[in-house]
Amino acid sequence: MSSVSTLPNAAHDDVFIGDSEAARLMRAHDWAATPLGPVSGWASTHKLAMGLLLTSRFEMWLGWGDDVALFYNDAHRPTLGSKHPQAFGTPLRQVYPEIWDDIKERIQTVYRDGASTWDRALQLLINRRGFLEETYRTFSYSPLRNDGGRVEGIFCAVSEETERVISERRLASLGVLASELNGADGEGSVLRAASRGLQSNPQDLPFTVTYLFDAEGVAHVAGMTHVAEGSELARRAVATRDALWDVGSIWHGGVPLELDLAPHLDYPNGAWQIPPARAAIVPIVGQGSSHALGALLVGLNPYRPDDADYLSYLGLLAGQISSSLSGARAWDAERVRAQTLAEAVALRDAAADALARANNQLTSEVALRAQERDRTRRLFEQAPSFMALLQGPEHRFELANTAYLQLVGHRQVIGLTVREALPEIAGQGFCDLLDGVYETGIPFVGSNLRAQLQRAPAAPLEERFLSLVYQPIFNADGVVEGIFVDGYDVTHQHRAESALQSLNETLEQRVTLRTTELADALRKLQHESAEREVAQTALRQAQRMESLGQLTGGVAHDFNNLLQVISGNLQLLRREVAGNERAEKRVQSAIGGVTRGAKLASQLLAFGRRQPLEPKVIDIGRFIKGMDDMLRRALGEEIELETVVSGGLWNMLVDPGQIENAILNLGINARDAMPGGGKLTIEAGNALLDDEYARLHDDVQPGQYVLVGVTDTGTGIPAELLERVFEPFFSTKPEGKSTGLGLSMVYGFIKQSGGHVMIYSEPGQGTTIKLYLPRVHQAEDALPDETAAPVCGGTETVLVVEDDDEVRETAVGLLSDLGYRVLKAREAMGALSVIESGVPIDVLFTDVVMPGPLRSPELARKAKERLPRLAVLFTSGYTENAIVHGGRLDRGVELLSKPYTREALARKIRHVLANQEQQRMLAGDAAPAHVPAAAPQASPAGTVLLVEDDEFIRETLAELLGMSGHVVLQAFHATSALAALAAHPVDVLVTDVGLPKVSGIELAREALG
Repeated sequence: MSSVSTLPNAAHDDVFIGDSEAARLMRAHDWAATPLGPVSGWASTHKLAMGLLLTSRFEMWLGWGDDVALFYNDAHRPTLGSKHPQAFGTPLRQVYPEIWDDIKERIQTVYRDGASTWDRALQLLINRRGFLEETYRTFSYSPLRNDGGRVEGIFCAVSEETERVISERRLASLGVLASELNGADGEGSVLRAASRGLQSNPQDLPFTVTYLFDAEGVAHVAGMTHVAEGSELARRAVATRDALWDVGSIWHGGVPLELDLAPHLDYPNGAWQIPPARAAIVPIVGQGSSHALGALLVGLNPYRPDDADYLSYLGLLAGQISSSLSGARAWDAERVRAQTLAEAVALRDAAADALARANNQLTSEVALRAQERDRTRRLFEQAPSFMALLQGPEHRFELANTAYLQLVGHRQVIGLTVREALPEIAGQGFCDLLDGVYETGIPFVGSNLRAQLQRAPAAPLEERFLSLVYQPIFNADGVVEGIFVDGYDVTHQHRAESALQSLNETLEQRVTLRTTELADALRKLQHESAEREVAQTALRQAQRMESLGQLTGGVAHDFNNLLQVISGNLQLLRREVAGNERAEKRVQSAIGGVTRGAKLASQLLAFGRRQPLEPKVIDIGRFIKGMDDMLRRALGEEIELETVVSGGLWNMLVDPGQIENAILNLGINARDAMPGGGKLTIEAGNALLDDEYARLHDDVQPGQYVLVGVTDTGTGIPAELLERVFEPFFSTKPEGKSTGLGLSMVYGFIKQSGGHVMIYSEPGQGTTIKLYLPRVHQAEDALPDETAAPVCGGTETVLVVEDDDEVRETAVGLLSDLGYRVLKAREAMGALSVIESGVPIDVLFTDVVMPGPLRSPELARKAKERLPRLAVLFTSGYTENAIVHGGRLDRGVELLSKPYTREALARKIRHVLANQEQQRMLAGDAAPAHVPAAAPQASPAGTVLLVEDDEFIRETLAELLGMSGHVVLQAFHATSALAALAAHPVDVLVTDVGLPKVSGIELAREALG
């Protein structure tokens, strides 16, 4: 065990930061004498983590080395209890031997795999005051790497949830007991209901015995929970002479007692592995009598202290039983009174005497009920939870205790309806819940419900979080006549949990700000810390999707470039073979293959969430109706199609093309699941995903959504396969019948759009897939049909910037074929040189992913600065994050995705030119961008010097110029070109800008000079 030195060590001030007790003790500790060695030799990650730990007010600890030597801040001291301060530097296994088996596997996961862990409200039995104590903690373990990149430590941020978990458990059991007792009329019915209610909390009530006293004060067992019939405990509990405990003392004093349980008896464990060692006896108090009605004996939770909160909870249980028993006995007495009155009528000669006796009895009962009512009111007023009694369908306040008035701001509520007294809660769902309980008679139990309350006049709304029970109150006919409200304000616990989550989210940022000099190993740690909040199942799925997304990004870029070369040349070739039917069919078949390849690349980008989205505000109901013909053609005649669109449908912001693909994909999947025919239902409606739903689904933000549901009556999906259906390349169809990318594409697109996907299926019954997309308040956008525009070219000048030689030449060929004057550059710096040369340019057509120091977006910005009227069109098979952020194209950016067709290129070029002209006119500039060059005319024959370092391009251009009647001289760099100029008369110099060593622009200047 480590010892704590009392000598200060100033050299450690830069590691053990601050003036906390933990910092002072660690500065004074002689670390050189421990296996960790002197502080100066510690890893930089270790030192950095110590600074974060000691400057935080949240509970944190870290372990270092193979033995996991413990370091912690002041906030962790209550968890250690008497183990502080000896725990500093001590191996974690020695500090917490009682929970080592619970946390060992989690720690090994961090050290072995370098992976983070996350646990929410995990039960741990910790010894901090000399006995094992029931605690609940939310915490995460994150790896700490040494300067060599190996995991050598562990960092833990923790929040204690014990009070919240136990309070909610006890509150729920009080609600169950109240529900069971409600409606019980006679004494026997009340006792049976009480036994059922007391069984709901085996943690705090491992076993109970309910006693009732007779007139002489002798206790008789009236009910037991968790006690086996015929057991020794059952026999001894019933015995009067050989009793295990002195219940009779409660009859006189009415004061709760605590006692040690006799050893060597097989006491029930309840929810625990060991039986209780102590018990409490709580009186069941009657009104109008100096003696108790009975007593409730409870075996106490062996892992919780016998504190005031525990005894108060037991008192509330006994109070509920007492109230019900008093009411039952009064009901029994009322029945006796009625019988007495009936006999009095039959016995006329004793009528006066019987009436007097009945009157006296009634008077006593009225007094008894008044006393019981006063006691109940006192319990009601003094209860630690907030309580209220609502009457009628309008929920009018009849009673509200002090805790309730404190919650709502001590306003006047008695006699008012909930909607009158608390107008600010309209629309928050509480009134709807009350209406539902009143109409159905079913209790409602809610946890961490968010409420906005105005707790002072003219004050702003204040956010509170409540755990509560709405318990219906029935009359003698079994009809609901009111609602009992009982609950706790759990705002403090909720905010503590939110603060811990916020800390986890920002920890990576804080580490980054303070560790710019750390190597790649530390940056990996920051990335892992940022991801630790995600639940393990979702984390593994996200990691698979992310890895595949990174893979598909690079693959899609090269794949789409290859497809573009093939597609462009096929479209040029199609014009050359026009009239040759056989050749035309082959070219068209090859173009179809390119189209299928492009679709596959698009699906790869979709499930990797790397496709550039162009979202528009749409009415999905109108959109689905517009797809009706397309869907019916795709589904075939054997499938019945029904669309159900709710009224008042909200708008959504989504890429129209992608949502159309998603719905069509789901429809085709449904069709394949109904080989013998069936029914497909597509529904659209509004949906509200509340805090409780979001708590159960980590990827969901609570709020308003638009729901698109697709339901089929097909074969369904087995439960063991349901979790895998969104994985890429996974399919339930026979091998060779599906790529396994359809549902992955849908999943990736919805996630990229900020939405949520759920699937429900049962074999033989069918499948439902629900897409939730966030609601927007903007008006619906008009959706232009660009494909309807005529395909036409022009005479403007287009600068093509593309690093792939074959793709560049294909684009040049397509644009030239459309009549445009085309300039070209291999990389962005060369393109900038062309722009700065003063040559008139109308359109910059550039690839997004370019080599070199100047990126394409920066090239576009510099070009627009020099040529304000320039139109810019990007193209790419994979955008990375250059012009796409949050999965969506940056505002004002025009993109033509590879591979593209000649028709798509023609429409897009005219589209960006028209947009640029419209912007010019809106700006009030009457002058045209520039006068387009005249359409190329046949030039007279002359001598052309062609300078191009790419042999393939040089030979192709030489052939074209020769076909036009020119004499062509060829050179592959500036030196050979200058030699040719000196030796031959030349009419026209045609040179590539990006020549090696001496650029084409410098060559042209020297030739002209």
